[in-house]
Amino acid sequence: MDDWDHLLASSESLVHGDPLGMPQVSRTMDQVQQLSEKLVSRIQHRDTTTDGLASARLLAQQGVNQRQLSKALSKFEMKATYEDVYQTQHPNVDEYLRHVQQATLLSAIHEAQRDAVSAFDDFMDQCIESDWARDREKLVHTIMPVGGAAKSHPSCQASLTATSNTLFLEAATGSASMDAKAQISDQAKRYGEVVCNVNKALVGGSQDQFDAVKAFLDACHEEDKAEKRMTMHKTWCLLDAMSAEIKRQVSGSDVTLALNMGARAFLEQSYQQHMRSELQQHRNQGALSSSSTLAQLRAFAKIRAKVVGSDRDLDWEVLYLALRCGHYDEAIKVAKDIRDPTCSMLGHASLGQVLEQWLQGKQSLPTQLQAQEAAECRHQQNDRSSSGPLARQHKFRLATHVILAADPHLADHIAREPTVIATIEDFMWLKLHMVQPTASSPTATSSRLSPTSSSKLLSPSYTMAALQEEVLHWGPHFFSQNGTQPLVYVVVLLMSQHFGHAVQYMGSQAELKDHGAHLAIACCHLKLLTNSQSQAEAQINAASQMIQEYGQALIVKDARLALEYYWQAAAVLGGTTSVKEQLLRQLLTESKAYGTLLGSGGVGDSGALSSFIPEGRERRQVMEAVGDACEQQGQMEAAREIYLAAPNPCAALRIINRQLSDLIKPAITDQAAKEELESLLIRAKSTISNMQNQQNSGLYSSRSRDQECEAFECLLTIRELLTAAQRQDFNAVLQQLHKLPFIPDRQGIVKRCQDDTNKRLHVAIKPRLSSIISAAHKAFAAFRQSDKLSALARYAASVDCIDQGIVSDINKAASQML
Repeated sequence: MDDWDHLLASSESLVHGDPLGMPQVSRTMDQVQQLSEKLVSRIQHRDTTTDGLASARLLAQQGVNQRQLSKALSKFEMKATYEDVYQTQHPNVDEYLRHVQQATLLSAIHEAQRDAVSAFDDFMDQCIESDWARDREKLVHTIMPVGGAAKSHPSCQASLTATSNTLFLEAATGSASMDAKAQISDQAKRYGEVVCNVNKALVGGSQDQFDAVKAFLDACHEEDKAEKRMTMHKTWCLLDAMSAEIKRQVSGSDVTLALNMGARAFLEQSYQQHMRSELQQHRNQGALSSSSTLAQLRAFAKIRAKVVGSDRDLDWEVLYLALRCGHYDEAIKVAKDIRDPTCSMLGHASLGQVLEQWLQGKQSLPTQLQAQEAAECRHQQNDRSSSGPLARQHKFRLATHVILAADPHLADHIAREPTVIATIEDFMWLKLHMVQPTASSPTATSSRLSPTSSSKLLSPSYTMAALQEEVLHWGPHFFSQNGTQPLVYVVVLLMSQHFGHAVQYMGSQAELKDHGAHLAIACCHLKLLTNSQSQAEAQINAASQMIQEYGQALIVKDARLALEYYWQAAAVLGGTTSVKEQLLRQLLTESKAYGTLLGSGGVGDSGALSSFIPEGRERRQVMEAVGDACEQQGQMEAAREIYLAAPNPCAALRIINRQLSDLIKPAITDQAAKEELESLLIRAKSTISNMQNQQNSGLYSSRSRDQECEAFECLLTIRELLTAAQRQDFNAVLQQLHKLPFIPDRQGIVKRCQDDTNKRLHVAIKPRLSSIISAAHKAFAAFRQSDKLSALARYAASVDCIDQGIVSDINKAASQML
């Protein structure tokens, strides 16, 4: 303590005394702090300036520009060396490299994990976006048919009838559905126009005059896909060639033979195009100085054989190529020029004469000459003298004789020669030449069935059924190159007249399903689906289902166009009235486009259905049959709209009464049910007005009309009664009970009320009878009207449709009042 006192005395002496005689300045602590901070800042600035000037003088002495050095240092980046990343504390290089490899693998794994997580997140985002887009599209399509603005019919604007008619007419004629039509692709629009024309020809009875295949061919534009060996345009070209050959045949001729000739003609035309393409690519090779077809064939043979110089040694190959291209005049010329001493079995007939007879017989020889050709084929097959360059021509010589002989066993031998049969098209062309006319055709009768001893030398006839079995045996993977070229298999099926299988196979391929539906329509138009008994019923049903599914996809876009396809689906199944009614019912219940398809029921508005059933009475019968089917299936909304469009307002009012009966009780507490009931009341009043203004043409009896109108009035009364009972207004309940003649209020009329209820009460009122009895019971009990309650108990006990629990409550209440 003494030390502290001494220190305080010393400090006071220092403050009061100044040994140097300096003046004293008084400062507070805040002022001292500010002055000290200012002094420190001055010292730091002076030191920095001094260091900068010193460094600048030093750099100048060494000849270095300070500004350039500062600019270079601002862009300088330090890069890590290997020693910085990988510690080099390893005894040898192997361990160092092993360490580097492990670090690299770990880094790659981490990066792959990050990329996988990022890719998964992106994929999930895309899935969510696609799901949302699909749900949004479904929602738009769901509300689209009822989203259009109201368009009242011009002829019905002056009455309540017009207002009600437009209520269901708007189900498919709004502006939203017009916008949906823009979603149909151009290809689908072109196909759709053809289908409309097919239906017009079908309805007008001019189906044979309309060339549906040609129209589909014009509608399907050629695809610019070099990687595709076969396109849908070429497929239509094949069917067009086959159908054209059918039209050229006389009545009663063999359709199978005509289709066969059409398929061969298509293959020959395709090979002509291939030959021209090859000649264009080899302009400088071959003798192209002449533009004649024969010169082109010889030049093409030289290109194939890869020879230079004379082409006289290629006559057999030129002859085969002439037959392959369908140039039969040039083939005869080449055949007449051939002088082959090895053709020993043909007798005095030259090869040119044999070829002429083959063409005159529609590419079929008489039995005797065909047997000689078969013998020549066997002789050529056993000839082993040809070698070297002549071996190639020997193969084409044998192939030519096999075609003339139509020997299927030798054809199988030729089919294994890649020099001759290089493609599936070549294979099918050879096989189609082996198919012989059936026994019932005129050609077979004149050329194949002459009883001669030479017929024993012939192999069994190769029929179209045998070719069909062989094609199915090989299957789609063989012809479509393991599924990469599915249209090639379709073309093979069409050539072998497997039309049902072709349509069914296209339906199994997602990219061909839409085209398959139209191919089925074309085949049905040509009567090819039902032409052969070998076509199974399952294939016809599959074709109809494919067409129907295509039309179903068009419902939200264009209901009228969807009806065109549904009508064709019915035609494939035979076009009977029951099938049409069934498919029409499906379309109406799915699309709900009653106004577009059926019309409003007024004069001059018959809907799209009138294009298929022009006659009014027949159309009304079909619509009523469809309405009955919908009513039996419980599709009340569809039945109501169909009856209104028929028009059959009495049947429509029957449906409305049943719907009102179902809504009366829920509408008391549910606002949505109440709004629906109010809409039905408007429809019912409009329908009654139509019945009163419509001249009855025998569609319904006056008694039926009166019954439905009375039922409607009773339902209105029941609604008021139950509403009053809900709010316990029993005075109003008693007032409404007096309007219901089938509810007894005294003992004397119980028997009559029982008979009326059990025998004549409307079917729409019976479901509400329990609720009516319950409300009457509460009203009678509230006012203690025991006689009325006893009559009500007796009535309820004798009616089957009343809940037994309510009957027990009434009996208990009546016994308590006694």
